[in-house]
Amino acid sequence: MISKKKKVSIYDIAQRLGVSASTVSRALQDHHSIGAEMKQLVRKTAEEMDYKPNRVALSLKLGKNNAIGVLVPHINRNFFSSVIEGIQQTAAEKGYDVLICQSNESYSRECQLLSALSQGKVDGVIASIAAGTQDVAHFNRLEQYGIPLVLFDRVSPEIPAAMKVVVNDYRGAYQVVEHLYNQGCRRIFHYAGPQHVSVWKHRLEGYCDAMKDLGLKTGRESIVYGEDMVREEGERLIREVMRMKRKPDAIFFTSDFVALGALVEMKKQGLSAPDDIAVVGFANEPFDEWITPSLTSVEQYSCRMGELVAKMLIDKIDGETPGDIVIEPQLIVRESSRKNKE
Repeated sequence: MISKKKKVSIYDIAQRLGVSASTVSRALQDHHSIGAEMKQLVRKTAEEMDYKPNRVALSLKLGKNNAIGVLVPHINRNFFSSVIEGIQQTAAEKGYDVLICQSNESYSRECQLLSALSQGKVDGVIASIAAGTQDVAHFNRLEQYGIPLVLFDRVSPEIPAAMKVVVNDYRGAYQVVEHLYNQGCRRIFHYAGPQHVSVWKHRLEGYCDAMKDLGLKTGRESIVYGEDMVREEGERLIREVMRMKRKPDAIFFTSDFVALGALVEMKKQGLSAPDDIAVVGFANEPFDEWITPSLTSVEQYSCRMGELVAKMLIDKIDGETPGDIVIEPQLIVRESSRKNKE
């Protein structure tokens, strides 16, 4: 018969060091009443003895799960997966597990997932709001349960208790229009997303203000509102453009995936980017630099965003009151829009 190895307890560590079990417990929890030298000794001994804390007992004692819930619209988009990577790195350093949920842009699914997370499973929630969500009452209910919330990327002013980490989408869009203007483009179109979603709303505002400041006209024809950020939408838009008497000389897409579809369809239609139509996206997806022509886009620093939202939430869990953060984007100029040197 194979004997089962006995699990090491704090009492075993205390016996080896000749101290009380409560001293070991407080040292492992980084309690201020224990000196740095003793903390180091206890941690070293615990590692040598292969001590593994009882997470269930610890969560009951501290009233904490040491777990963070993360709710995103899509897991398979590089932006969100990169944010998750940043969250997990920071959470692991702070001793937190991460539970990842995907709403798939569905309001009802988002409600179900938030309800499940609020049933004592996590100490806090990080979320980006689904495109299908317009009523945010389910997010506000987290405050009633005492669960802190940090929103990133897609946020809402109707969730006042939530802390926020966002990219300056307005500035990113403004930079796109300035760049296209400097390339000689004057008839600049914009493919915009649903305007109840904060990121697409702010990008449209940046586009409109930049066009106005540069003395360029916008109208019903130059702004196209889409529902889905998928390749097929870009392909459809180019087919519509081909039927226009006055075609745009540039199109700014609020999503790289839609911009990719546009580039694919332009090749089918015998159009060249940037010579016939300059194309710019937003998000700086990994495929942007590998396609032909390579796609100009806006970098959002997604992994850094993940690190910031995780730190912000853990600080809030620990009783601090961190302020909102705005990350400045960077325009990455590539072949799809570069007609001349700026």
